[in-house]
Amino acid sequence: MLKRRISYIAIAMIAAVLHVCAQDEYATTVGKAMEAMERDSLTKAEVLIREGIHLKPADKATAVLYQYLGEICVRQKRNQEALQAFTDGLALQSGNENLLIDRASLFLTMGTEEKALADLDMLLKINPDHIQGLFFRAYVYRKQRLMMKARRDYEHLITLDNDNREARVALALLNADDNRPQEAMEQADVIIRYWPDYATGWIVRGGLHQKRLNFEMALHDMNEAIRLEPDNPDFYISRAILYRDFRKKALARADFARAVRLGADPVECAGLMLTDRKGKRAK
Repeated sequence: MLKRRISYIAIAMIAAVLHVCAQDEYATTVGKAMEAMERDSLTKAEVLIREGIHLKPADKATAVLYQYLGEICVRQKRNQEALQAFTDGLALQSGNENLLIDRASLFLTMGTEEKALADLDMLLKINPDHIQGLFFRAYVYRKQRLMMKARRDYEHLITLDNDNREARVALALLNADDNRPQEAMEQADVIIRYWPDYATGWIVRGGLHQKRLNFEMALHDMNEAIRLEPDNPDFYISRAILYRDFRKKALARADFARAVRLGADPVECAGLMLTDRKGKRAK
């Protein structure tokens, strides 16, 4: 009887030691994976992360490893594997905010907006003040022409982060699309007043002036954007379209050519040169 009791005690002690060793191995593996990620050694990091997942496949803490694995796959454009990793992580922690925003972002990249919206709704139910979640959901709403919902998310975001220039730009463009030109222009004016070196603000306001058929003011703002970011091909395309719409074809061709030299798609630029503001073939 004594021998049997001793053997039970020994087994318990061995199990405890093995548990501690497993804990140490898990912590060591995860630590090495994080170091590899910091060094951008993604292949090594992935091997170590998968080892960590294998050591504790059902532990809720392993959800973080699935997040890192998904991020590696996204960086390597292995979207289906990334999606599986984020989904596996959410199976362990359904309310993990990082996994929800990462999967929603990936769904948007893959063009599955309804699935992205489902994740964003869940995320914002957990945390109604999630900045990135609000920005992404407003973007989806805007694409779906749900302007009131999009505006509500952008405005809430701006109350949380008054210095968020991207949200203010998006709200200005939303108002322009929603036939609220005065509100759009007021928002663009605010952006330029507070961030005069923000080139995107100038290009957006230039586009708003262009919609009002105000060539001189549109040209002034687009010139300022190009002065601030002279190597941005999109800005030259915007100015080229302005020139095209006001029948300054030589200047339009010169800007399209400059945009192509800076990396713009030559086929797209050629197509834009041959159309008018309504998308019809230019005369």
